[in-house]
Amino acid sequence: MTRMSKSEVAEQLDSFLSGRGESWDWDDFVSVKIDDPELDRIRVLCAGLPTKYPAQKKGAYCNSQGFAVLQSLLESLRK
Repeated sequence: MTRMSKSEVAEQLDSFLSGRGESWDWDDFVSVKIDDPELDRIRVLCAGLPTKYPAQKKGAYCNSQGFAVLQSLLESLRK
């Protein structure tokens, strides 16, 4: 379990969406439980995107609907 703030989770999402993250950053984010239940709910949702919104291109994390969900989560975290 890890401690992350709302802004740190937002930064993880932003880094992933912009392609700035290191190769294992996203895997670490979706794999390690966050002690804040609301932020952990976001982590679990992110981890499930490839299943709910399967990628249409080889090597992509999810499809465009999944990326829209990520963008929406990022926007809600930054409010």
